[in-house]
Amino acid sequence: MRTIYIGGGSNTKKGGVSWKLYMFLFVFLVVTAGVLKVAAPTIVERWINHKGADSDGFAFSIRDTQLSLQKGQVVLNDVKVFHPETNTEILEAPKLTIQLNWSDLITSPEKKISVSAEEIDLILSKDLVSEIQRIHELKKDKNALYLSLVNGKIARLNIIEKKEDQSRTVVELTDVTVKAKEFSPLSINKKSEFSITSNVADGGKLKLTGKTTEANGTTPWTIQGSLKQVPADILNQIAGDKLPFGFREPKLNAEISAFSDQGKITGEIAPDVKILNLINERPGIPTQTIARALTDELTFTLPFTLEDELTFQYEDTFSKLKNYRKYGAPAESL
Repeated sequence: MRTIYIGGGSNTKKGGVSWKLYMFLFVFLVVTAGVLKVAAPTIVERWINHKGADSDGFAFSIRDTQLSLQKGQVVLNDVKVFHPETNTEILEAPKLTIQLNWSDLITSPEKKISVSAEEIDLILSKDLVSEIQRIHELKKDKNALYLSLVNGKIARLNIIEKKEDQSRTVVELTDVTVKAKEFSPLSINKKSEFSITSNVADGGKLKLTGKTTEANGTTPWTIQGSLKQVPADILNQIAGDKLPFGFREPKLNAEISAFSDQGKITGEIAPDVKILNLINERPGIPTQTIARALTDELTFTLPFTLEDELTFQYEDTFSKLKNYRKYGAPAESL
């Protein structure tokens, strides 16, 4: 068999490189690009699912991927984030589009990506809270990828509370913008921050900001936020029950504060109202309404916890407002 050598001979051009070498490199690149175009989505899909199964961080899976190396775009289909022990789903998205810059990810210390989605379901449950707490308690992995900035755009975000026998939509948000700094889904987040701004589907706006702080070996989140010009009935919707409070204003502004600790999120919603109606309903007795003018001395907030489920603790507040007497109760006669 005759051996064919590439280079040299009478076909060598003035630059000293054979046209055959150019042809070989061209064919090699074409074939390599073709193979990557066909195989890369499968490789990425298997890698993501494998990492999700074995990871110490959030567990996740995808059904398939669409990869555009030239555009730096990865489309993930049927995305699910779940609790690794109970397999309870925490987040679902029919499609996530990730936009990235390859050179930044490889060479720059500033790792930035953008994520967009038409619709995402975020599922509130005890598994979500315990998973957040588990991530807080992970050991820092020096090899984990930390993203200096994640920009997110979500057309619709459905926040759903799921119990053993039922589920309900707590609130629907639209035109959601998310920013997260110093974030890793696979390792502890000691200096992470996030911000969320969105419209509320029923009217009004939501804004939240949060950051992690180191405390006793864990990294709990502190969260501050606000509701602007939301329908007054939204508090009943969030609670999933008819609260014994009525508001005279059709729309409300409210401040939100929350704190995560030991697998539980606690916080309060403080509506900006001047007059509050207390609704007292008892079987067989006509509904009573008591108006309370709120002052610095008499305030109203809705404390809540998210552990096994989302719960409002308003009984003490209701009792205090109901029995409030500015000048004290009259003395009983002897």
